[in-house]
Amino acid sequence: MIWSLLLMSLSMVAVAWLAWKLVQRQERGDDELESLLKQDDDRAERGLRRAAGLPDEPEAGPPSGPPSGPDHTGTKP
Repeated sequence: MIWSLLLMSLSMVAVAWLAWKLVQRQERGDDELESLLKQDDDRAERGLRRAAGLPDEPEAGPPSGPPSGPDHTGTKP
């Protein structure tokens, strides 16, 4: 009983992995699909920004991230 459950689970994982690999190969060579996905990502980002009350485009400025350099390392000279 346990062996059949284990075998069935492994076979489902194998089929899912194979399907994922095939889809990835198909998407990699499709420039039109890549463009459509990029447009959809941009549209979704604009919608999320509007829902959060932020402007559509982030303001240009210094890169956001932790400061770096000798003054911001937290160690004393």
